Amino acid sequence: MRKGTAVTVEKENANSLDSVAVIAQLLDELAAAPAPVGVSEIARALNQSKARIHRNLVSLKHFGLIDQDEATDKYRLGWKLFQLGERAGVQSNIRAMAAPYLKLLCETTGQSSLLSIPLNGEALVIAAVDNDSNVSITVKPGNRPLPHCSAQGRIALAYATDTQRERLLSGPLAAHTPHSLLDIQAIRLRLQRIREQLMEDAPNEALTGINVFAAPILRSAKDLIGIVAIVGSIQNIPPSPGGTMADIVRGCAAALSKQFGCDAYAERGIAIPPEIRRLMPGGK
Repeated sequence: MRKGTAVTVEKENANSLDSVAVIAQLLDELAAAPAPVGVSEIARALNQSKARIHRNLVSLKHFGLIDQDEATDKYRLGWKLFQLGERAGVQSNIRAMAAPYLKLLCETTGQSSLLSIPLNGEALVIAAVDNDSNVSITVKPGNRPLPHCSAQGRIALAYATDTQRERLLSGPLAAHTPHSLLDIQAIRLRLQRIREQLMEDAPNEALTGINVFAAPILRSAKDLIGIVAIVGSIQNIPPSPGGTMADIVRGCAAALSKQFGCDAYAERGIAIPPEIRRLMPGGK
């Protein structure tokens, strides 16, 4: 890289960091203010020009992060920031709340257990408990399974907004294996079944010989806040597993859903097994 180019890149990086710093300080100022604040007040508080503060306020308003009072033209934090803060709290809480259930899932089924959250219609793995066997299927936090050909992905897709769903299903769909589900109509039928049965699996779809069995964590009948799952060899997690395995996975999802105030599982006659109920607050 030429010296002049390197200096330019460094300057651009410094300017970007400076802009982010101003925006962060601006949001802090709005958060601390007891009432809506004007451009001049913010500029004085941050020792910045009114033009720069106004430019950043306009950008933040465009993305819904702040609101402007029509009567006074002053600014306050927006509803979207409240939603983001609430989501951050839920993510933090759900990880802590799900920890004992993930441990139980792993110990009871002998398979690695996963917790995912929905993100723009897709599933994002945020926690995992690996089994102790010599052959362990591991999925690291940060993994995003394909929405159309994975158990967690289809659950996230089932509860996504119409706009998110159509965006993710438009265009060519990637296939991990010859068994990956690519037919749009078949996918839509699976999504409907997920909402009815509150479970999904994806044998051989992400990786040949591997299956994932998952269930949604709900805050209301239509509000998905998480997904619990187990992952392992198809010999250990057969296609469309039933019996104890299905009871345990859906039981953990049901218990967590109930802790968030949703009885969708009970309304479908899906009981929470006693060993899972003991993990709930009050043990019931």
